[in-house]
Amino acid sequence: MGEVVKLNDYRRQSAPPLDEEVTDSLIPVEFAVGLHDRESCLQKIDEYGVRDVEVYRLSVEHDARLYLIGVKDAIWLNKKILEREAISDEEIAQRIDLIQMLENANLSLLQAIWQPFSRRGTGA
Repeated sequence: MGEVVKLNDYRRQSAPPLDEEVTDSLIPVEFAVGLHDRESCLQKIDEYGVRDVEVYRLSVEHDARLYLIGVKDAIWLNKKILEREAISDEEIAQRIDLIQMLENANLSLLQAIWQPFSRRGTGA
C-alpha cells in the first residue's frame, strides 16, 4: 500500500501571513462605492473620511482621469455604509456581495490591471 503524505510537512513554515505578503490593491471609486456617478462616489468617500484616493491619467486619453482607492478602504467604507445608513434590502444585499467579492479578490491581479494603461497623474 501507499504511504500517507501530510501536505503540512511540505509547506514553508516561515511564510508570512497573507496581509503582509500582498499590499493593498486599487479599484475604481465607482466600483468601490457601488455608484455610477463619480462625483457622488467622491462625496461619499469624503463623507466617511477616506483620504487615500489616487488619481491616474489614462495614457491613451490625456484628459481622462481614473480615480482609485484601496480595496481595504473600499471594504471598510461599505461596512460603515451598512452600519450607518438606512438603505433598501436590495442595496444591503449588493453591498454584502461587494464586500465578500473584495475580500476574496486576487489583489495582485487587480493591481496589475491599472498599471499597463495608466500613469499617476495630478489634478482633477
